Amino acid sequence: MVLATDNYGRPVRSMRVQVNTTCNFRCFFCHMEGTGTHSEYLSADEIEKVIETASRWGVNKIKFTGGEPTIRRDIVDIVRRTRKHISGNISMTTNGIMLPKIAKDLKAAGLDRVNISLHSIEKEKFEFITGVDGIDQVVEGIRAAHEAGFSPIKVNFVVLKNLNESQIPRMIKLSAEENVILQLIEFETTREMESSEEFQKYHISLERIEEEISAKSFRSEFNDLHHRPKYHLMIDGKEAEVEFVKPMRNYDFCNNCTRIRLTSTGMLKPCLMRSDNYRNIISGIRNGDRNEDLDRIFLASVKDREPYWKKEDELENNSEIFWVSEG
Repeated sequence: MVLATDNYGRPVRSMRVQVNTTCNFRCFFCHMEGTGTHSEYLSADEIEKVIETASRWGVNKIKFTGGEPTIRRDIVDIVRRTRKHISGNISMTTNGIMLPKIAKDLKAAGLDRVNISLHSIEKEKFEFITGVDGIDQVVEGIRAAHEAGFSPIKVNFVVLKNLNESQIPRMIKLSAEENVILQLIEFETTREMESSEEFQKYHISLERIEEEISAKSFRSEFNDLHHRPKYHLMIDGKEAEVEFVKPMRNYDFCNNCTRIRLTSTGMLKPCLMRSDNYRNIISGIRNGDRNEDLDRIFLASVKDREPYWKKEDELENNSEIFWVSEG
């Protein structure tokens, strides 16, 4: 098997597949995979055909995203179809609400693991962030994921200045108690939006938070994807794992990116932060194009990839961080 590689020597090993753009949450910071919200989505057959194409060129990891993937009635079938072509890891990012109902079916279909979004463990702030009263259901979803046998389970926590960063110690404790990997995610945006009111209000660098957690850890390692650092800590006799996702002005993050995206409208998207280099693969599928023609579209999209943040973009982040330690 030939591994597709871009002009920067980065292999493409994984694909994020956006199965819809609708969601039962309304998180104000959601990047929606860099697309807008609409009612269009690909059929299960069409998604399978794109994944089959990508698999011919070395993609062996799939992550389903949205919107909220679990509100698609055919999501279990989509996972089952994907497993026919992917022997590696198949995962999903979800808010967890539907997992008590369908987690076991997803596992049986071939889903390996889940990322569950939980951006606050305080009721009022959770409702402010998501627009719904659903924190208890998300926690139930985490436990349902365990019961179904997903491993590892990651909890996504976008760190927001003066809103939820003081909850990090409790989130680390939750990591230990619920046996999940806490993924602390930097609030990100494009170059053009860095000066926006929302970004300035909520963005916080994770550097000093990482330094404090690193100092308390007994072991560290790096995720191959984006070279993300992960730390292991002992909390009340139980192990917590904390992974950092720091994309802003981070050349190392982009230089270690090995993924491509498929939008819910059937467009190949080489980079989350760009919307000017889509490749239309769904028209070829609907027109009955040969595999060779679909391969050319896929490989051209891989060649369109380039690091969004480059070395010259790496500036020292001097913004102050306030992290209230507990205990």
